[in-house]
Amino acid sequence: MKKNTKIISFLFIFLISTFFFFKEKYIIGLFFILLSFIPIFFIFRNEFLILSLFKIIRKDFNGLEKYLKCIKDPESQLTKEQISYYYFLNGILYSNKNLLKSEYYMKKSLDLGLRLNENIAIAKLNIAIAHLSRGDKKNAKNFLLEAKKMDASGMLREHIQFIYIKMKKMNENCMMNPFIKRSL
Repeated sequence: MKKNTKIISFLFIFLISTFFFFKEKYIIGLFFILLSFIPIFFIFRNEFLILSLFKIIRKDFNGLEKYLKCIKDPESQLTKEQISYYYFLNGILYSNKNLLKSEYYMKKSLDLGLRLNENIAIAKLNIAIAHLSRGDKKNAKNFLLEAKKMDASGMLREHIQFIYIKMKKMNENCMMNPFIKRSL
């Protein structure tokens, strides 16, 4: 549902409540006033983003994809902050399937402004993994350092150390053994 239709539904329900207040049916009018705040709540907290966050907690990526597909036009349905989290959730969704698409969504979410430091660290870690998969170790290292700075709680410390170990193994594998060259 778009933001404008939520505002219109709020106004319609609010007008119904004022009608009941003029008819001196205060309990029904109060009920409709309370009911009118539901669309306002869903303007600032999109229902599909809330449901997709519950799916991430349960690690149900099929359900996550289903709820993210329900948001057809994020610019008209969501606020700016919600759009950044929409792209962040898409980046998490595609992190297992397509690293390049995940990197695109994570960069877009960072550009739009994620708020929580942990989410910024996760986004930068995913971008670092995408750079590392393409062989761009310099940018991967920069993004890992930024992710390490943003991870104040230490939630991603093990993941970051694992990526550093993978980078060192890649460096060791890239060094050619001179004896192998001679035998070729």
